[in-house]
Amino acid sequence: METKLCQEIMFKAAKKHIIIAKLFEFGGSNSHLKALIKYLGKENIILLLENEDQLPYLKNLGDTTGIIVKIQQQLHGYAHLGNNFTTNIRELFKILKSVFAIQLLSFKYSYASVTICSVEPEKHLYLLWLPWGKVYYILHSTPNKNHTPFTSYTCNTNLSKRKRIITVSQSNKQLICENWDIANKEKFVNVIYNCLLNDNLNHVKTQTTKSNNQQHIVTMGHVINYKNPHVWLDVAKLVTLKYSNAIFIWLGDGPLLKEFKDATKMLDNIRFEGYKADTDMYLKSACIYYQPSLQETHGIAVVEAMANQLPCVTSNAGGLPESVQHQFNGLLLNAMDKQGQANAILTLLNDPNLSKQYGINGYLKYNELFSYESFKLNMDALYIS
Repeated sequence: METKLCQEIMFKAAKKHIIIAKLFEFGGSNSHLKALIKYLGKENIILLLENEDQLPYLKNLGDTTGIIVKIQQQLHGYAHLGNNFTTNIRELFKILKSVFAIQLLSFKYSYASVTICSVEPEKHLYLLWLPWGKVYYILHSTPNKNHTPFTSYTCNTNLSKRKRIITVSQSNKQLICENWDIANKEKFVNVIYNCLLNDNLNHVKTQTTKSNNQQHIVTMGHVINYKNPHVWLDVAKLVTLKYSNAIFIWLGDGPLLKEFKDATKMLDNIRFEGYKADTDMYLKSACIYYQPSLQETHGIAVVEAMANQLPCVTSNAGGLPESVQHQFNGLLLNAMDKQGQANAILTLLNDPNLSKQYGINGYLKYNELFSYESFKLNMDALYIS
């Protein structure tokens, strides 16, 4: 125990960490980065952003005092190696130049480790070729099979105890290994679930008084095709026809927001409200969290709903079944099963005791798997060695 504590103190006090990241207004990658910053310690971080347009988003990470922020515009994005010899030579030059730049930065900060927080599969993956130091490639999105052979070669050659891929669900780990043809190196593709920083989170579910006994069903996320807003809207219409006090609310920006705002402007019980900085009050006044995504690596919004003791109705896509256990803390349905999803929501609306029990169960599961304490334990296993 004392040895472990000493290792942690030395890790926190002396080790510097380079983080290469892209920032957003909100979302799972932002939440993960905030937890990573807390874990590593602000005073130990050199944060690399690809351009100055990213700087306004720093405020979404909370207090960043002490973090060294650098703009690294010349860092190459993707290793587009193919069959053209001339193109390959140019690409290799860009890759080597970027690897050299990051290695020099690592040397400057006493062999700082390098963590790439990527929402774009394969972006900066070539940094696994960094010759000295530890490299962690954190992937927040789902990779596809259309990768270059260099991607598989990079993973199968370099993955080790010091060069790891980290992702946010077992489902996404399986896709990474399958789609990138990672053979015999699966143990170096690790899962660390996203978490919530609970410094200011009040987990006690409060019953907010709603006029006319309104029951709020809340969804959070970008209004984009893979979040399945077309099915969401059809399900909302089916439910509100049978349960007039149900109010469906979708919080979030996205390319389809205007389309769905226009489609629902005459519907009193169905609302697309756009981005909201403070979603806590919506979750506190909700009775159900609903997310019918077509794909989802993990789903930080579902975790937030569980922390607020909400029963969840979600699709069974991607990593969602790792958060929502069917008939334990919510109900899982096929993403295209409109009637099934509507019936699930109606079941919870008509059975407050079942809904409450699912909410309690979800909170217990949140504490077990998705709290910061759980995140820290899993990070210790990889970063302190």
